[in-house]
Amino acid sequence: MNIYVIRHGESEHNVDRTVMSHTHDSQHSLTEKGQKQVQLTGEFMRDQVNENTVLYASPYLRTMQTAEAIHSRLPEGVPFYQNPLIREWELGNLYDFTNRTPEAKREFKAAGQFYFRYQNGESLADVYLRATMFMSSVVDRVKQQGRYENLLIVSHAAFMQMLLAFLMNWPVDELEGFKPIENASVLKINEVNGDYQYEKIYIPSV
Repeated sequence: MNIYVIRHGESEHNVDRTVMSHTHDSQHSLTEKGQKQVQLTGEFMRDQVNENTVLYASPYLRTMQTAEAIHSRLPEGVPFYQNPLIREWELGNLYDFTNRTPEAKREFKAAGQFYFRYQNGESLADVYLRATMFMSSVVDRVKQQGRYENLLIVSHAAFMQMLLAFLMNWPVDELEGFKPIENASVLKINEVNGDYQYEKIYIPSV
């Protein structure tokens, strides 16, 4: 089974992080550029998959907008589901990047990026756990059923990185300060002789 993992298009907080201080992360919409990006990604995915395809998306607004644009270009009848396990790394109910307390800075330095848990939010370790849960509860079940040749996952940068970390057995030391994949880009994951491999196969040019 082919697994395609797709990041959402450019969203409001990708352009201006201050929106996170007054609008919950789940409600950030795609920008005009992001909408153009996902149209291109949808056209690309149309040529990659067939009717034996299933699509899962994070329920956040920007990922749903991305998934809907892609789904509209897939063969009719392709199932489309939301799954909150693949939502973005939660930094809290609202997070102000310009107002980090000295105490929070000390805790972050002591714990490191992977283990530091944001107030009312998650650590990257928590996101890693969600990635393992999604693999065992959804991906493995889809594989066992044998109904689909292609699985599309529309998600977010941090979740994608932690999913790869789990599948590729990357050490925690290498997970600090990761660089997010480009907006609306596509990773293809395959299992070869029991091991997972991945490659970036598409970056929209807008």
